[in-house]
Amino acid sequence: MERPRKQSKPVVVQLLVATAGFLLLTGVYLAAMHWTVDVSHIKPGENTDHRDAVYLAIHSGMAVAGLVMGFAMGKWLNGLGFAYATLFFALVLVMMVAAQFASFSLACHGQNDLLRHWQC
Repeated sequence: MERPRKQSKPVVVQLLVATAGFLLLTGVYLAAMHWTVDVSHIKPGENTDHRDAVYLAIHSGMAVAGLVMGFAMGKWLNGLGFAYATLFFALVLVMMVAAQFASFSLACHGQNDLLRHWQC
């Protein structure tokens, strides 16, 4: 017995909602990294465990948030929760890596301490 397919929202609505969701996740990530920039200042002889735990929490939390938001959004928009969860997970991972690379590049050109403290 075939289940009736959920009625999809218009493509424009899907695009706008997905873009807004991704921008929200990006903003939350950038804000969290900026607020914790002091954690990345490690003085000689200090242990780095606290910094690593904070960054693990931020990055794994964002990956899970992308999965959850994508799944909920996909179910609501057109019933394709797993597809949206996969899309958001991949986008969040790429966004986090791109932000770290950009932050490092800027730090090596005089704009340090935007997302974390880098040493070039």
